[in-house]
Amino acid sequence: MPKILKDSEMFDIIRRAPEAIDDSKQYQRFLEALGELIAEHFGGLRSTVTNDPGDGLGYTCAFHIDESVPADGGVYRQYDRDVKWKNGKEA
Repeated sequence: MPKILKDSEMFDIIRRAPEAIDDSKQYQRFLEALGELIAEHFGGLRSTVTNDPGDGLGYTCAFHIDESVPADGGVYRQYDRDVKWKNGKEA
């Protein structure tokens, strides 16, 4: 018999992933897969996932704009405000 998870429970698993995945390579693969999921549903192209403890950012995932990102930057517009996306281009 399968376990039935509510959407809020699935989001909770994703939120707890940093504590639940204790292998850095596995966690990087998780972030790559999550980045692909984000790009598939919100546009853009997932690029590199990196971890540079010296920069204070921790793990990061780069996204590039493509034609499937809404003209206003979509869900990405409220993050990394140093980079502006508008009308399908980096401004």
